[in-house]
Parts: sequence; C-alpha cells; structure tokens
Amino acid sequence: MSSGHVADHLIALTEKVDEIAQRAGVSAVARLDLDTTLAALPWPSRRRLGLVLESARVGTNDKAVQEAVAMMLALAADVWARTPPPVESGDTGSQA
Repeated sequence: MSSGHVADHLIALTEKVDEIAQRAGVSAVARLDLDTTLAALPWPSRRRLGLVLESARVGTNDKAVQEAVAMMLALAADVWARTPPPVESGDTGSQA
C-alpha cells in the first residue's frame, strides 16, 4: 500500500468533511483547516460524519481507504474529545 494512495483518500475524506460542515451551516472562517472544521461541527453533523466514515470503512476491502478512514476517525475523535459541539440555536442542551 502506497502512502500516496492513502493521502489521496484523505484528501477526498477532507472534502467530505467540508461538505458536511457546509451543509450544517458552518461558516467559511470556521472551515479553514480540518481541525477547526471538525471542532465547528454541531452534534448531528458529528454523528452523520461518524456514520459516513464507518460506512466507508466497512464497505471496502481497499487497504488504503481503510487506513485513511481510520486516520480520519482517530483525528475526529481526538478533536471532539477536546471540543464540545457548538450549541445550535433552539438547542436545549439535550442530545436525546
């Protein structure tokens, strides 16, 4: 497995993260890099991204894709552990 293939998949995954953030209404300023984009995602979008990544991981036998997804999941988990999701307007704090 070539690191170039993993990097290509990481680029595609980063674009997917940005797409999900944009759909969630995250401002362009909060999407300047991957860490800030992940941190700015509201709770429902974090959950959606996690599901997208897990689906990609289990849905392929391509080792490069699996490695890229594992790296993205680890980064997201790290960022989210350090950064609570932003409070959305009308959110009462309940995530049920």
